[in-house]
Amino acid sequence: MLIASFIFVIDVQAQVPSQQNLRPKNLNAQYHRAETAWKSGSSLLEAKARVDQVIEALPNDQEALKLRARILLSLDRSEEAFTDAMKAANLYPNDAETYAIVCEAARKSGRREAAIHAMDQVSQLIIDDAHLQIQLSREAMALEQYDRAEAFARTAMVQAPNDPSTHIQMARIFAVQNKTDAAATILRNGIEAKVISRESVEADTLLARVLATVTND
Repeated sequence: MLIASFIFVIDVQAQVPSQQNLRPKNLNAQYHRAETAWKSGSSLLEAKARVDQVIEALPNDQEALKLRARILLSLDRSEEAFTDAMKAANLYPNDAETYAIVCEAARKSGRREAAIHAMDQVSQLIIDDAHLQIQLSREAMALEQYDRAEAFARTAMVQAPNDPSTHIQMARIFAVQNKTDAAATILRNGIEAKVISRESVEADTLLARVLATVTND
């Protein structure tokens, strides 16, 4: 399969404007209704139809492009999601969240080179969002970029030490590499600190095998 090269231009001065303030009131309402429908999962087709209206009127609305890309990913339409995410990234190339969407869409559409390139770009940005760090860590892990996955997860743990997802993700990175002792240490410390629960570990099939090690120590 031929993988096309995609160029991301970094402009550290670019800032994403408050686009909801630039939209007419009716389109802003459509955007937020689409966002609500997507988050609830109640009607992805309704969400797409609503955000389509926004993009038809405002084709360079970056937030709307990002939202439609997410909706398309939820609909397993990764090719189309990649197109929207790429356009959003080119409009505002210092938006880390957009690169996370590009990375996911590229990976799911078989564009491994483009996915890794998006991760290269986002690694140059300052990200003050632990949940986004975890999302990027999961993408890196899916791409078998384990050092990078660990780096994102460690930063997330520093930013949100009491968020159980940061500890779970770090343990998963070690577990998938068969570093059972390292994974067990993360789980043991998290359970002792009451940051993560035994139930959440048991619910994770990858970590279930590590739980016995934590229990026996």
